[in-house]
Amino acid sequence: MSLNIVKSTDPLTINNIIMLIYGDPGIWKTSLAFTAKRPILFDFDKGGHRAPNRKDLVPVNEWYEVANLSPHDLKDYDTIIIDTAGRALDVITDSLKNDKNNTRRDGQLSQQGYGKLGSIFTDWLKTLRCMGKDIVLLAHTAEDKDGDDIIKRPDMVGGSKREAYKIADMMAYMTKEHSRGGTVRVLNFVSQPSFLAKDSGGMGNVVVAPVTDNPNQLANIIQATKDHINNFSEQQTKAYQDLSDLRSELMSAGDADSFNKLITTLNKNHMLYTQMRQDIWSTAKSIVSVEFDEANKCFVDIDDVCEPIDEPANQSEVSA
Repeated sequence: MSLNIVKSTDPLTINNIIMLIYGDPGIWKTSLAFTAKRPILFDFDKGGHRAPNRKDLVPVNEWYEVANLSPHDLKDYDTIIIDTAGRALDVITDSLKNDKNNTRRDGQLSQQGYGKLGSIFTDWLKTLRCMGKDIVLLAHTAEDKDGDDIIKRPDMVGGSKREAYKIADMMAYMTKEHSRGGTVRVLNFVSQPSFLAKDSGGMGNVVVAPVTDNPNQLANIIQATKDHINNFSEQQTKAYQDLSDLRSELMSAGDADSFNKLITTLNKNHMLYTQMRQDIWSTAKSIVSVEFDEANKCFVDIDDVCEPIDEPANQSEVSA
């Protein structure tokens, strides 16, 4: 049997995606999720009944109830909604605490336990995706402080938020914004210094319509995302995955050594080299304890020194 080779110049077909939407309670996350194509909601947060356009849902109390789903269980559905991802991780955590090998003396998860937590969650999502389902992860908003700046992020425990960011094709911060017509709800797929986002589908920022006005809104967004991604060549898809992986690494980078190592590992021939270098530079500049040492051409922790590295040739490269 001959190999089914997809050449780098051929489009790579994506049939289903994972989307992460986070925002404050009452922002319509669940109602929007129910506008996806043939949805079913796994209700870890016990709030699905409040959505005015409620569709089928599964109340989840224990992890074993959904840990081993089969294609037959989900044959009538195209979209799996996890409400919320943070609470799903809590339920998995509770199941792991039944084994003392996963906990410390104080009853909290050990390093081994947290490792299992992340792998169980991501493997479960991959299994659902392999069944041909679109997955919508909902999450509440948490805040991190960097000096005087506040950064919005999905409320998920430990390193699981980084794993969710890696596996998600799209991520949006859902919030209210003021416009000439009044207050509107917006899905912000375009990342800003004040919040995390991811726009693999090229959607930009999307105003959320009332569900009565657009009952298929999320289904349309998901389909548009697939259409956009499927226009990429394999080479382009790989390049954007590299950018996504770099941004995941930047989420945990907090000292000069981390930024210097990331810069030195960049391939100058990469099609997104300028964007990747800009992301490293911008993130490093946002850390109050890190600065760029002009003399040595490297990032340093305050009062620190290091071996020189290449800095952007000019400011236009940084802002390109």
